[in-house]
Amino acid sequence: MRCLGIDIGGTFTDFIVINDEGEVFLEKISSTPKDQSLGVRNGLIQLKKNTIISDLNILVHGTTVATNAILERKGVKTALLVTEGFSDVLEIGRQNRSKIYTLFPDRTEPLVPSNLRFGIEERIDSTGKVIIPLNLLQLSNILDEIAKNDVKSVAVSFLFSFFNSNHENRVYEEIKSFMPNLHVSTSNWVLPIFREYERTSTTVLDAYVAPIMQSYFTSFTEKVATEGINIPPLVLLSTGGVTQMKNAAERSVETVLSGLAGGVLGGLYSCRELGMTNALTLDIGGTSTDVAAILKGQVEISSNNEIGTLPLHIPAIAVRTIGAGGGSIARFEHGILRVGPESAGADPGPACYNLGGNLPTVTDANLVQGFLNPNYFAGGTLPIFPDLARKVVQKLSEELDFDSVEQCAAGIIEIFENNIALALRKVSTEKGYDSRNFALVAFGGAGPLSSCSLADRLAMSTVIIPPYPGVWSAYGLITADIRHDLSSSYLKPLLKNDQKSNQILEEAFSSLAHRGIQMCVDDGFAEKDVLIARQLDIRLEGQSHELNVPYYGNLVAASHNFDRAHELAYGYSSPDEPREIVNLRVSAMVHLPKFSLPALKEGNIAINDGFIGTREVYLRGGYREVNIYQKSHLKANNVIIGPAIIEQTDSTTLVDIGWKARVKLDGHLLITKIR
Repeated sequence: MRCLGIDIGGTFTDFIVINDEGEVFLEKISSTPKDQSLGVRNGLIQLKKNTIISDLNILVHGTTVATNAILERKGVKTALLVTEGFSDVLEIGRQNRSKIYTLFPDRTEPLVPSNLRFGIEERIDSTGKVIIPLNLLQLSNILDEIAKNDVKSVAVSFLFSFFNSNHENRVYEEIKSFMPNLHVSTSNWVLPIFREYERTSTTVLDAYVAPIMQSYFTSFTEKVATEGINIPPLVLLSTGGVTQMKNAAERSVETVLSGLAGGVLGGLYSCRELGMTNALTLDIGGTSTDVAAILKGQVEISSNNEIGTLPLHIPAIAVRTIGAGGGSIARFEHGILRVGPESAGADPGPACYNLGGNLPTVTDANLVQGFLNPNYFAGGTLPIFPDLARKVVQKLSEELDFDSVEQCAAGIIEIFENNIALALRKVSTEKGYDSRNFALVAFGGAGPLSSCSLADRLAMSTVIIPPYPGVWSAYGLITADIRHDLSSSYLKPLLKNDQKSNQILEEAFSSLAHRGIQMCVDDGFAEKDVLIARQLDIRLEGQSHELNVPYYGNLVAASHNFDRAHELAYGYSSPDEPREIVNLRVSAMVHLPKFSLPALKEGNIAINDGFIGTREVYLRGGYREVNIYQKSHLKANNVIIGPAIIEQTDSTTLVDIGWKARVKLDGHLLITKIR
């Protein structure tokens, strides 16, 4: 068995090849934002110099194409068809205000302008009964208007279509017969659940990115085939599951958070290998930082997500992203030092890359302080220039009146890490979790460098550094399983001992499960290999929001699980209050083969293999002589006392003062606070 994971980030595209003989091959290539598949091909060309990739059994990749298209407002021109009287649903939204007292709130413009939002005469009631037939003449006139405006995609979202989809399906057929090349997204396919605004927003997001994703998937498949890879590529979905690209293209919105999920899966793997049940994952890349929580050995899946303040009500791994990375730009603004969210990205990159960047970044600051080895950055494949970094940081230092360029560099890192610490608190302490009981799993090119400092800020005493931290998100991809998530609205009272209601519920679940099984079969797997998990969204009668609980065929147990979830979420439960089922959810999964990391040679606790010398590093307000180690030479059981720096081809780890690192048999570094 031989597997390839490809993770496409804003600055770098990472590759990892692993086989069941324990061989691992890595590659890191600058991303090509204008066409991410070009960067993939460049990386495959380099990878072929070290290993064979034509005999792969599995290829999984995570992408940010859909994410970037939405955040940068570069999706296709989209129209929206809704029930007459509801054409302003995207404008009205939920009237939520993040800054409740401001007189001038920020407002997010809808992806579809008002002139391309059309109301159609039709009406279905809350039982699925047709009240007003679909006006086909009016639809014909609207399609003429859409054709005149050079629209590339259409979203269709009618009232109560999740109970009766006939009108939406008829509109789909009419559009395809009139304009067969126009993409159409219907809400009954994308998100067949209640809440008009969220359902419409998610359907619009799907329509907005679908043509782009379909084009990208085609280009990606062609380019990997050019390099001798002929297996069907798999793409990571926002849930952390994978599917064939042809299936992902049918609901492109499910890939919107694809690029963020791989790192969390990698962090989950590390936790399981080291026996940790609670952890925070920290993925610091070149452009952004992604953080998430692992609770009781499981990643959190949420259906209440946003992308650029737009509702995205699909199941997805709960990841929080901020604009903080190695390429984050430091600047003098309004009398203070600011760092990020703007990034130098891959082009031109930090000043030290000598590719045209002339603004100081976090990477430049780390280089000025001596944390990075200019002769071994990216394993020596990417030359960096300390003089250029020092020059831009010196200029900023003079603007801010720092005593030295090193102080300015340390200030940049201080603000950078404070921003990340706030994000970590959002997924831990602000949710009621005690961060002292969590481990910090740090990866990405810049994660291991700041890991001990960030752990100190959150009073955490354990840090985990994966064996290949710079490409750990790519490794996370190949730990994923085939997974399809389906949902439907139900909106019925939860009657614990009602046989008829139970039968209706089972029939509804069976319908969803059948669709999920068929999607797994379409991925190339046998029906007998498909595993089905069922969940219920339940709320107390009169509540506005519901909680998701597992369902194993027993409504009494589901009700008890809801009470426990309610207690955890709100601090109380009401066992005697009536409750109702809002949505049914089904996950159809197929487990893919898993790999074990190669074992290191065993060494001695008292002898530090891999020591290659010392370096003067500006740390904690002054220069210190720090021991430097080569990760590839370390052996299992080696213990390194901080301060120390561990260098490897894909990342650099700082074992800070007051910390010690122990090398595990599979290459993980377990860094713990010295008591």
